[in-house]
Amino acid sequence: MKKKSNKKRSAAQLDQQKRFALAMSFLSPLKSILADGYKFLAKRKKRLVYPFNLALSHVLNMAIAEEEGGPFVDPEKVWLSDGTLPGVLVSDIVEETGRILVSYDSFSSFCAWDDHVKLIAYQVKEGVAIRSQRLALRSEKQVALDIPPSLLGKELLLYIVCCERDGIKYARSQYLGTYLIK
Repeated sequence: MKKKSNKKRSAAQLDQQKRFALAMSFLSPLKSILADGYKFLAKRKKRLVYPFNLALSHVLNMAIAEEEGGPFVDPEKVWLSDGTLPGVLVSDIVEETGRILVSYDSFSSFCAWDDHVKLIAYQVKEGVAIRSQRLALRSEKQVALDIPPSLLGKELLLYIVCCERDGIKYARSQYLGTYLIK
């Protein structure tokens, strides 16, 4: 059993605890997505590293910003996946009733036509993350996501993720912005 310390925590320790709790609360609903998006990088490490821990490390080091009200997670700097696969160049985002449609172009010749493209919507306050159910290929140049009724009219963070057809290698995810789908 751990012995409780009588020492008071310093301001820096308390600040780091807040940052850690903030990062954990942001990433926890994305756990299954992060497990896929970071698994290739986790396997490349020389020691046992969990994909979630790689994502957490990135958020703690790069994605937490400071404001007068305290620290907050900057969603633009959060990566849901990372890797060496080339990403896509988003050309258009169209909001339809209960649906969002993203058009993209492939900007690299080092990618395959049958790479998978996934659209992910994340509602932070409710802790709900959804991903596109229909398989979209890189060559289709378009991916759609149907928004469930429970998330309509709420702010959604949108990310796009690319992976090889076998789901092993990933590209770094791209943040597309915050959207309100009606």
